[in-house]
Amino acid sequence: MTNEKIKTATEVVTGFINEQAKDEDLDPDTVKSVGALRDEGKLTKVNLLRQLEVLRKAAINTQADEGGADD
Repeated sequence: MTNEKIKTATEVVTGFINEQAKDEDLDPDTVKSVGALRDEGKLTKVNLLRQLEVLRKAAINTQADEGGADD
């Protein structure tokens, strides 16, 4: 038997989110929002999908305001 510590789900998720925050290819607002949900204890599938929808709509509105929505 090994004395290796098995990480909890919270530790695994926290580590994953922290690693994603370092990835410059990912949208920083998305990573920040996921981290905030986790910090608030609200990281659920429904809350995540709702927050991603809010971010998506904000991005679309920003593109429209900048005149780049004709992609």
